[in-house]
Amino acid sequence: MNCSIRIATTDDVDAIAEIGRTTFARAYGEIVLPGDMTSYVAKHFSPELIRSEIVSKAATYFIAEADQAVAGYAKIAETANPEQLAHEKTIELQRLYVAAGHCGKGIGDKLFTAVTQSAVASAYTALWLQVWEKNAGAIAFYEKAGLQRFGIEPYLIGTTANPVVLMYKILSPGHESAT
Repeated sequence: MNCSIRIATTDDVDAIAEIGRTTFARAYGEIVLPGDMTSYVAKHFSPELIRSEIVSKAATYFIAEADQAVAGYAKIAETANPEQLAHEKTIELQRLYVAAGHCGKGIGDKLFTAVTQSAVASAYTALWLQVWEKNAGAIAFYEKAGLQRFGIEPYLIGTTANPVVLMYKILSPGHESAT
């Protein structure tokens, strides 16, 4: 399968929103109350929000294309440094989602590599993220990519508090691949 990675444009908004909604619902659907899920998805995966972030450059979205379709995406943004990384110039990986039909094909690795290469090129010294503590597959993926755990905190989805693992990776030129 041929897969390419590129920076998203406003033409990708609907595909990003759809992959975000379906992937998030698949991961959290059994643990989040239906009303909380509906509200969260409407807010965080709205085409208007995604378009605004792309246009304003508040976030950078990376698109994975396979078989001439959007197969996944990653989103990074500058956010407040976690206390444990106070001395680093950090970027947060907020989303790395692969569409259901494309899982297990190396697309996540390619997206992660593109994200870390971009972060290194922009002089970030660390990448960090939050991942649901019961998402063993995602945690294993990130550990394989060289991230280390540095804490756990609650993440609210409506009224549902879900523990998330905080993970980070120190970035250095020449060491930005996923494996």
